[in-house]
Amino acid sequence: MSRKLCLIHANCQGDPLRKLLMLHPQFGQEFEVVKYTNYLRESIPDEQLRSCSLFLYQPLGEKWDDHASDALLARVNPDAVNLAIPNMLFKGYWPFWTNRSPIEFGDAFLDKLVGMGLEKKEILYICLHTDIAAKHDLAAMFEKSILHEIEKEKGCVVGTVDLVLERFRTEKLYNTINHPNRRLILHVTAGILSHLGYAPLPRVLVDAFQDPYPEFELPLHPQIAAFHSLSFGDAATRYNVFGKMRTYEEYVGFYVDCRQLNIRDFSSYLHLV
Repeated sequence: MSRKLCLIHANCQGDPLRKLLMLHPQFGQEFEVVKYTNYLRESIPDEQLRSCSLFLYQPLGEKWDDHASDALLARVNPDAVNLAIPNMLFKGYWPFWTNRSPIEFGDAFLDKLVGMGLEKKEILYICLHTDIAAKHDLAAMFEKSILHEIEKEKGCVVGTVDLVLERFRTEKLYNTINHPNRRLILHVTAGILSHLGYAPLPRVLVDAFQDPYPEFELPLHPQIAAFHSLSFGDAATRYNVFGKMRTYEEYVGFYVDCRQLNIRDFSSYLHLV
């Protein structure tokens, strides 16, 4: 018997979700799961939209034109089950993250210091030794980011914010702002399966599922870790930066090098140094 079609329209978070759904004994038997990457604007063929039985999507607004969720839903099989899933993002560990930086993993605080024309040693000293909490309202920044995520998750089949607020201090839940750890991916998968009436993932699959994004951990500023009373993230903590264990101070040095040398491909630079 041919399997029904499940389409996933999501960012990289859809990849481990697809893997887990395919491994589920009953779901994997009933569905073929095909994932399309939303931010790459991968086109979903009309014949797949017309024939799918289950459409899982991270909501995208009208600025995405024909890739916007409303545009896709208008083309989906009218008998399909359509479920919005969360687009997980957490700035709590990295309150200065910005997508407006010239380089990847943008940091507005560091970019401002670089823009002042300071020498590298001055930037490092200010970054590491000035009282950040005295200069920035970290509590307000955290609350604003959480409220934004709550708003984003309205209408989704499963939420993640409550779980994040419960555990973010004792467990590092994200490797970067939008790369959640195994617990959150499993949580979303469980929510989808439960909503659709399937049994939970077998324990053997849950135990075997590893961190889906192990190759890069965005280092945390030790003062941010201290402000939030995290059980990790002090100055001595080392993070996996593309296969090399680095402290936050070492990472910041590389960031400043890239900015001052106008090197835009920060990932490649981190692979090389």
